[in-house]
Amino acid sequence: MSATKISFRSLKVTLIFPYVFLIILLTITIGLLSYWAGSNTVSRLSERLSLEMVERIGQAVDHHMYGSSAVLEAAFPVGLAASDDISTELDAMRTRFWTATTLHTDPNDYVYYGNLAGQSYGLKRLNNKEAEIRIKTDPIEPRRYLRLSSINGETTQVSIESSVFDPRTRPWFSSREKSANRHMWTSVYVDFSTQDLVVTRARQVLSLAGSFTGVVATDVSLLKLNRFISDLEVSEHGLAFLVESNGDLLAASNVPNVQKTSDGQMTRMDVNDSGNVMIKSTYQVLIPEIAKKENRSSVGTLTFTDKFGEKINVAYKHITDNAGLDWIAVIAVPNSDILTGVTQQVYMVLILGIVAVVLAMLLGLMILMRFTRDITSMAHAVMERGEPELSNITLQRTDEIGVLARSLMEMRRDLLTDSLTNTANRAALELFVSKLLKSDDQCPAPSFALLFIDLDNFKQLNDKYGHDKGDEALIEVAQRFAMLMRPHDLLARIGGDEFVVVLTDNISLPSAEIIKDRFETSLTQPLGCLLPNNTLQLHASVGVAIYPDDGRDLKSLIKAADMKMYKAKSDR
Repeated sequence: MSATKISFRSLKVTLIFPYVFLIILLTITIGLLSYWAGSNTVSRLSERLSLEMVERIGQAVDHHMYGSSAVLEAAFPVGLAASDDISTELDAMRTRFWTATTLHTDPNDYVYYGNLAGQSYGLKRLNNKEAEIRIKTDPIEPRRYLRLSSINGETTQVSIESSVFDPRTRPWFSSREKSANRHMWTSVYVDFSTQDLVVTRARQVLSLAGSFTGVVATDVSLLKLNRFISDLEVSEHGLAFLVESNGDLLAASNVPNVQKTSDGQMTRMDVNDSGNVMIKSTYQVLIPEIAKKENRSSVGTLTFTDKFGEKINVAYKHITDNAGLDWIAVIAVPNSDILTGVTQQVYMVLILGIVAVVLAMLLGLMILMRFTRDITSMAHAVMERGEPELSNITLQRTDEIGVLARSLMEMRRDLLTDSLTNTANRAALELFVSKLLKSDDQCPAPSFALLFIDLDNFKQLNDKYGHDKGDEALIEVAQRFAMLMRPHDLLARIGGDEFVVVLTDNISLPSAEIIKDRFETSLTQPLGCLLPNNTLQLHASVGVAIYPDDGRDLKSLIKAADMKMYKAKSDR
């Protein structure tokens, strides 16, 4: 008769649910209070962080651009007059230009000079030990490229330009300031070789007579500045950008600063071409605000609502210098990001509070969880019939539950264990095989092997040495068999001298035969319990049955293995 499946309501749910409900309610309350109390603080913190970020951009610009001034002064110190013909000053210029390009190699690795006569001299550092000199002493001839190995090293001609370079036509030459000591920045342009933005710092040089005779200049690549801004972590939808007052982009965290035209040329990107609504709307609001400031180098914040109704929080820094730099560093963050992006510190406080509540709940429930878990384990152990676990219930309790659990464990062990050999018994074998035979259409039961083992001459052993020695012999045989068992297999004693071994994991007949031989060989050595006067040798006759070839249930498999065992016994 099949057992009726009994269901019950978990004691753990009954006892824990009210407590958990109160903890969840408390957590939600704390979260709402934290959100309400911290919203103003978070907004102020977001504004402060944005201001700190634009200050970082301003410092990065200063650090990136400042060295160019020292480079120009090293190449042509203020007050140093230049000859109308550079041919007389080549050695001195090489020394000064080498020194100048040593000061700030990145980004100021190139210094050059051009004069009214159309002559030019430039030195570009290739590395710490080498440089390239670009020289033109005859106005109508192209520039020559020379390789210089050290400051006083020999020069080797590398190449000659195919076209004639005239420094007097270059923007850096024509944009000079009338004041001899005044530095000037040229317009930012796209370098044709690197496709990156470059700006040039220039200063005019006077002749011995005190009149204008040439311009010294150095290029500053904006590549690293662009990378710095691109790597800034603002917020999920926030952005950082650096823009000129005329709207031309210098760098942006999510927008390129150059674009390719239809004819394949690279040109600069302005705010209207960027395709980013936030950049465009922020710039349009920002320019009138900056125009109101009396101090050109100003720092501030503002808030506006874009055309989508999103509130945008802006921090900006107007970056200027005496050489004509007129850039604006901007951090723009949507208000929806304030509590989830820039101000993660406040959320961390909330998260830590939730974690603290969870930990308190776990600590408070520890004893109750253990109590209900042990009772649930015992309840399932009692109720499980079709799929009982063969492992013992391990409890370390010393109270009444522990006593009850150990009693239940002993009962299960007695029901499923052979009392003499401490192996599984027939009931355990039936349950073990029933698990293996469970299948459905999608997942059929895997094949397994059943070894039926019968001990030869065991009756003679009992008659000669007595039942006590016979029991000892069975125990020793079971121990030897157990040494051969794999972790997922089962050894069961089902009769006086009969054992059954179940081999799982889709084992094949050849593999089962090999294992069968091991069981037979395990009894070749005399039994220790009969020594030293043992004159009787036990042998094992083993029959092998494979599921499903030899049977589809335990009874038919045992019968098939038993028949093969008797055949093996008769063939011995």
